[in-house]
Amino acid sequence: MRWTAFRIGAIAWIFTGIVHDILEFVLPGDPELTALMRTSDMEIGPVTLNSEQLIRGVSLGMGLAMATVGVLLWMMVDLLRERPNMARRFGIVAVVASAALLAVAVLFVPGPPLVTFSVATIAFALALVPRRTRVRTQTGASA
Repeated sequence: MRWTAFRIGAIAWIFTGIVHDILEFVLPGDPELTALMRTSDMEIGPVTLNSEQLIRGVSLGMGLAMATVGVLLWMMVDLLRERPNMARRFGIVAVVASAALLAVAVLFVPGPPLVTFSVATIAFALALVPRRTRVRTQTGASA
């Protein structure tokens, strides 16, 4: 397993989640749409929320989840170094999850997630590529 590539993929997840949540607070929304969403109440069990609260909460939760997954992927490197037989399985899950989110970004969310999940997908795929074994030539051996 190529650990530097694995960590680059983890950083892409962390970066995406943090920037997503920052942009949720910084970017202004459409005032008319926000006002309309605030008038639309939804009952979720015993709680009544307006659509704007629900969408914002889900969005912030998604960003937090992406950052958390990235931190966990980063932390797994230390654990997987000691158990290399498990590394490939975690690497496959990481590359599949990154590719799935890249597909979602291609279909629904153009912009920065296209870049960050492209980086993550490529990094995790590279991490899975086996290292070449070096063939050592013996010096002084006759042919």
